[in-house]
Amino acid sequence: MSQSPTHPVAIITGAASGIGLALTTHLLSKNYKIFMADINPHGPSIASSLPLGFPSTPTPTYLHTDVASFPAQAALFKTAFAYNGSIDFFAANAGIDDREDVFKEWGSAEEPNAPDLTTLDVDLGAVFGGLKLFVWYARKSGREVGRGRVRKMVVTASMMGIYPFETNPQYCAAKHGLIGLTRSTGPKFAKEGITVNAILPAFVPTGLAPDGLIEKVEMKGHLTPMSTILKAYDALIDNDDFSGETVEVTLDELHFRKPVEFPNYSQKWLAEDLDGLWLGSYGEKREAGEVAL
Repeated sequence: MSQSPTHPVAIITGAASGIGLALTTHLLSKNYKIFMADINPHGPSIASSLPLGFPSTPTPTYLHTDVASFPAQAALFKTAFAYNGSIDFFAANAGIDDREDVFKEWGSAEEPNAPDLTTLDVDLGAVFGGLKLFVWYARKSGREVGRGRVRKMVVTASMMGIYPFETNPQYCAAKHGLIGLTRSTGPKFAKEGITVNAILPAFVPTGLAPDGLIEKVEMKGHLTPMSTILKAYDALIDNDDFSGETVEVTLDELHFRKPVEFPNYSQKWLAEDLDGLWLGSYGEKREAGEVAL
């Protein structure tokens, strides 16, 4: 356990570069204890070189973590929780671009092999795993420590979670999924003091960009600065009432995006009559052991 429980504890995945590194530096300036998760071989030296916000700010802890491995994420959360018995903030930020071209032309005599779904494993599946762990530890924190503060998770989705993205369709599909996950879980978890929100960055200079792409976007004036990304994080961290929100981050602007409008009453009823329709039916299946809780 830490000698002092006064430092909020944060887990940030993909923390050794790009948005994750900027967020780590930003939260260190706010006196957080940060657990940095990444697979970057230079992670330990990056963590040790970061500036601390105050003389009392704890040094960040780097943990080599493949988020696509649930046991690896579980070990990450266990280590972070052991610091002072609480996990206050989780940035599910790690992500990769497509590892396979779905538009590849196959020869007539060549049968296709199974698709490489690594992108979905990292960008979507790992966030489900992280959410499960974060909620479990958030509930454990509340019971064991008795703290009343809200615990918060922010998912890094993308503007491509609401628009098509032909060059990286797996990435696009994963980010669409993250928006659905955020909107479907955030409002319900908020009732027990846990918020789940997502940021949808436009083009931000990160290591995902191929060589030369950042310069091309910058020349056209379409580069979103990291300061706007951090402004979005601050908006979601500082407000206890936001949950289920999806914030599109572009240039110097934040746009709180809402789901598409229902075309008719039938669709609205099917989507929103949770107590009368879906919860009753699925509740019966869960009681019968047909659906895992």
